[in-house]
Amino acid sequence: MLKDDALILKTGNWEPQNKKRLEKLIREKAFNGNYAVFDWDFTSIFYDTQDNLFVYQIENLKFNLTPEEFDQTIRAGIPQDVILPHTANLEGKALTAGELSDDLNERYDFLYKNYSGFGGIMSLAEITLTEEFIDFKAKMLVLMRGAASLCGVDIGQSVSTGMTIEELSGLTETAIDQGLKDEIKTYTVKSSSVLKGRAGEVEGGYRKGLRIQEEMQNLFSALRENGIEVYICSASQEDNVRVFASYPKYGYNLDAENVFGRRRLFDENKKLTVMDDTSIPATRREGKAEAIKKLIAPKHQNKAPVLIAGDGDGDFFMMDAFKNEALILIFNRSPKKEAKIFPLLMRGIKEREKSETGIIVQHRDNGKGRFISKAPEEERPLDSLPEK
Repeated sequence: MLKDDALILKTGNWEPQNKKRLEKLIREKAFNGNYAVFDWDFTSIFYDTQDNLFVYQIENLKFNLTPEEFDQTIRAGIPQDVILPHTANLEGKALTAGELSDDLNERYDFLYKNYSGFGGIMSLAEITLTEEFIDFKAKMLVLMRGAASLCGVDIGQSVSTGMTIEELSGLTETAIDQGLKDEIKTYTVKSSSVLKGRAGEVEGGYRKGLRIQEEMQNLFSALRENGIEVYICSASQEDNVRVFASYPKYGYNLDAENVFGRRRLFDENKKLTVMDDTSIPATRREGKAEAIKKLIAPKHQNKAPVLIAGDGDGDFFMMDAFKNEALILIFNRSPKKEAKIFPLLMRGIKEREKSETGIIVQHRDNGKGRFISKAPEEERPLDSLPEK
């Protein structure tokens, strides 16, 4: 055990009681073959690597898909004739994935034939002013949210189909670099009022503004320096997160093989397909706990993790599975009372000053994307977009 006065974490903007509890954990668990598991989006960073890439792909038309491949990709795994939860057009008509996908296929066909990046003659600046692009952008966002709520399929990940890992990694890096420069802001866009298609006129929302979290970089470093290995378990694409987590330029410096996320199968040309690699557990919801047990724990004599960190219901299951063995770190995004993570969050707030608490809660300034050292009296939801 390390000495109680050992310098472990830089102060940063950790809430003081959280810093003390984390340092206590490190002192007690150092150099004994232990490990910690972190979610990535909204936990290790501010905002979402996957959503950031999806918006970048839309706005810059970065797709390696023919119209026929695009049509298949946006429908894969999604029931086409079932009403999408919380999804309606501006006239109040509930929508199916099939209605949105039919419109999107027509719009993409136009973009593919006319944008210079695909082989047409129109520049990006020109094509993004067309009614077809306006309709495409809004309906892609609406389909992505609706499908995730209906069946857990994230077309924000699926549309990287057709790329090699090198192409995906390069595009992810470019999108991250842009996201780190973007203002933190929520946007609302409407589809075309001229090209209404089957779905009609819809309204979609998205966010911009990635931020690196220096406190998390320091925590990762302190854990590893004291013999506690660090792993990522994310519902985002494994190779997207690996870029952010392992490239030295971003400062997290994790081993790429310690990052687990959605893993895809490749075709004979080493290009991503829409099919999941089912040789590993699906790293979302219940699958996160299973992934820890099957992929990570065996590397550590099947021990439970000593620390688990996350921010939402997608992380609840790995928290719940190990709540008796691990310290739980929750980033407060003001979940609704019916959320699975809500009772854990409330317990952490209630036990805020207890040195032996098993749950700690950290707050952020959501307008600036950085930690704050004192919990606000009242914290409002970050945004109205549903968790994927």
